[in-house]
Amino acid sequence: MRIIAGKYRGTNIPSPKEEIVKPTLDRVKENIFNILQFQVQDSVCLDLFCGSGALGLECLSRNAKEVYFVDNNKKNITALKNLLTKLNATDYILSSSDYYEALKQFSGEKKQFDIIFLDPPYDTDLAEVALQKIFKFNLLSPTGVVVWEHPTDYENLKFKSKVKNTKVYGKVQIDFLA
Repeated sequence: MRIIAGKYRGTNIPSPKEEIVKPTLDRVKENIFNILQFQVQDSVCLDLFCGSGALGLECLSRNAKEVYFVDNNKKNITALKNLLTKLNATDYILSSSDYYEALKQFSGEKKQFDIIFLDPPYDTDLAEVALQKIFKFNLLSPTGVVVWEHPTDYENLKFKSKVKNTKVYGKVQIDFLA
């Protein structure tokens, strides 16, 4: 797994060893960023359930203004911090916390994001709860987008009206919500 474009292009991203972490494949990531290409520069991004941080790292590499990485696994955050230090990266915030607590904190700070990456473990309802809170807390900027990765057999009934674009890559589906 590597950063595919920008100032950190070609940098290998250490993949967490836990089986529950499923990094976004390079070809899927490349297609996501082809769609987002004009939205990333100078954006404020949130990589929720960040795991290896691959999506947020791609934003930093492409000159996002600020990237927030949130994951409740301290090993993931430590590995990400080590990589960001090695890259001499700036303009990021790491949070080793529960996603819900992080979303509540962002709400209290009146924070809004231009791009929110949502890639929780597939076998949970965390995405539905996170989406509910993202929209309830008004965390998405008026021109922002949520990029949600999930299995193709997942039935998204509650937020179907907010889906503006869908791409399928084998057994992985990416929904772009606004």
